[in-house]
Amino acid sequence: MIRDKLEELARIREPSARSELVRLLSAQYADRLEREPSEAERYLFSGLVLDVFEQLEHSVRLDIVVRLARTERITQPLADRLAEEPFELCEPVLEHSPVVSTEKLIEVSRKRSDHHRLAIARRIRVPKELVDSLVARGTFPVLNALLQNGGSEFAVRALLALLILAGSDQRLLGALAQRCAQDEGFREDLRMISQTDCPLMPPELEKALDNDETLNRIASHAVSDDRDAGLEVGGEQLSKHEIRIQIASGELSFENILLTLLDRKDMDAIVWLVSRHLSLRDGSVRDTFASQADGAVAMLMKETGVSHKTYGKFLKFRCEWLGVGSSGVAQEVYSYRTMRHPGGKRTFN
Repeated sequence: MIRDKLEELARIREPSARSELVRLLSAQYADRLEREPSEAERYLFSGLVLDVFEQLEHSVRLDIVVRLARTERITQPLADRLAEEPFELCEPVLEHSPVVSTEKLIEVSRKRSDHHRLAIARRIRVPKELVDSLVARGTFPVLNALLQNGGSEFAVRALLALLILAGSDQRLLGALAQRCAQDEGFREDLRMISQTDCPLMPPELEKALDNDETLNRIASHAVSDDRDAGLEVGGEQLSKHEIRIQIASGELSFENILLTLLDRKDMDAIVWLVSRHLSLRDGSVRDTFASQADGAVAMLMKETGVSHKTYGKFLKFRCEWLGVGSSGVAQEVYSYRTMRHPGGKRTFN
């Protein structure tokens, strides 16, 4: 069945058919239940994608990125090409790809935005030369993420730059102290700098290097790196990107994900989910949910296609989120049940 479909698409010269062909191939190729691809298969698939990349629709590029960004099933040239895409496409590659080259990551850290640098700073391993580039250009969130990432490696010049900045930023000083408390090797590196009578060392931190109580007090000023922890679905931990693709492909139900987020009482994630599903700005969806316009909220949620029971659960959580009573929920749910659907089925993108 799938082979017949692929052969049919291969015979059609329309760009949309080519995109659908690559989408189906990537879904089959990324299937986790199948064996790992051979080296030849990896190069053939990656070469095909690179050959037609400019003709692929945005949704297909996103599909490839999300399905394969964390794997070694693509080649370095394809990973490096994906790293050049707009941020929503390249973020999973920058943060997770084990095959993207360090040279490409350094280039991105030098030429792209702080959003790109933050994604790179959260990689499982960030070598010294990459840390140098991130520290030279990154703002506080990037530096904070590096310090809280146990896989980041700091050369002396990066440490000196951080010490200079920490002298005027208690949050960064806290992050340095926190890393010292958790990483003895990092702490020893700072001790060696201190022993050279380096004038860049904040006196407060220098005294704390041999005093755990003082070090922990300074570390209390640290701010957590607010990264996407993902969502557990069916016993599997998925990132927002992976959830987005699996809803679009029909592998996950939008309503089931919404119910999971309601159980978690995570309004930020609900806003993200609804806005992507309806192709709206996050701010617009949040403003609607926060408004007194109950009718507008009902119309918005009706367009997502969720059932009246799920809508009722959403309304109860919304009341809790707004800090208002829920006495009118039953009437709102009744109105929702009788409301006509505003349009055709949306595509999650």
